[in-house]
Amino acid sequence: VDHDNSTFINMPIGNYTDCQVTPTCGLVNDKIFIDSEDDSRSFYNAEHTSAQLIWLHSGYLEYRFSNQAIQDKPPHLIEISMELCSEAPNYHNEWPSDITLWINGIECGTWTSPGDFGGRRGKLNPPFWSDGSTQFGMLKTWRVTQKGAFIDEKSVSNISIKDLKLAVGDYITVRVGVKEDAAHVGGMNLFGEKFGDFNQNIVMRLDY
Repeated sequence: VDHDNSTFINMPIGNYTDCQVTPTCGLVNDKIFIDSEDDSRSFYNAEHTSAQLIWLHSGYLEYRFSNQAIQDKPPHLIEISMELCSEAPNYHNEWPSDITLWINGIECGTWTSPGDFGGRRGKLNPPFWSDGSTQFGMLKTWRVTQKGAFIDEKSVSNISIKDLKLAVGDYITVRVGVKEDAAHVGGMNLFGEKFGDFNQNIVMRLDY
């Protein structure tokens, strides 16, 4: 891969521009809970931008990424990676959930998370975080090229990167969530760089 033509954008998980959530839901940063648990109003607290772990039962979080880098050269690959797991009360290692990613409103594949992981502390979790809660996720990567959409190299859709119209407008919209009518409505935990096992936020890669 020619990395001279790659751009990586690091998006803190609290920087969502839209959300729709149902309880169990909540947000914490690396020091405290942000407002009340299980109250969707907490997601509009101004402190949400500091969030390091966000959870919901169904619904979505949506982010806007700049498309400046691809204005002169069409992209041939977009990748979105993040640490995720299901959301059960406390934690439950066998608790499947269908987590879907959309780019510019187009569905780009669903990953069935096997569980809401706990039983050992996440490597990065701050001291205040309870041992009995969600601890860590799995690092998942959605990729779209001219050949289709993939999750961790596994083909999930035949949409092409051209269908996403990534250079149109001022930004690229990325939505991640659990559909209310999914086969497994098992919630979602999204981990920031200071929670879970992986020291990263949501990362977008564009190759052009």
